[in-house]
Amino acid sequence: MNIKAQKIFGQVLFILLAFYLDGLMKWAFLNNMNHGVVSILPQLMLMVIVMLTMRIDDRRQLIIYGIVFGVLYDSYYYGIIGLYTILLPLMMVGIDHFKFLLVKNNMGYELSIYFLSLTFLQSGIYLLERLLQQTNTDVLDFITYTLGPTLLWNVVVLFILYIPLANISEWLVKYRRDNK
Repeated sequence: MNIKAQKIFGQVLFILLAFYLDGLMKWAFLNNMNHGVVSILPQLMLMVIVMLTMRIDDRRQLIIYGIVFGVLYDSYYYGIIGLYTILLPLMMVGIDHFKFLLVKNNMGYELSIYFLSLTFLQSGIYLLERLLQQTNTDVLDFITYTLGPTLLWNVVVLFILYIPLANISEWLVKYRRDNK
């Protein structure tokens, strides 16, 4: 197995680990906080995908990751195939399209991209669920009780985990000897 294939395998394992930790985080301690009307959705997998998307140059690989992990997330967490399957690749291609504006990866830029991605993904899921008549929550309740707490929780988690996740994702993308 050559180095590039090993790095791709490592990227897939990294995303799968984040996928698993999403569920573990929700089960372990967010279940105790989600008893009322407030609903916090951990998005560690999205955090890892945004960081990898900022570093991977191959758009075809990004679309494949988006579709595969979108189907996996939909089948495991939602039961409705299509929500993440559609929105995740769209979000990844959008990030890839505008990352030329990035001079150098830094925490502020990646935090804003993650914030916008999370807002896009949660709002898109809400709109698709409304379209499919899976929810009857109005927009203000969604913003107040789901989107706001989810954004706050995930931004705090990103502040805590930024340095290790950025270092791992940087290492998993670079595979040339001169670039480590």
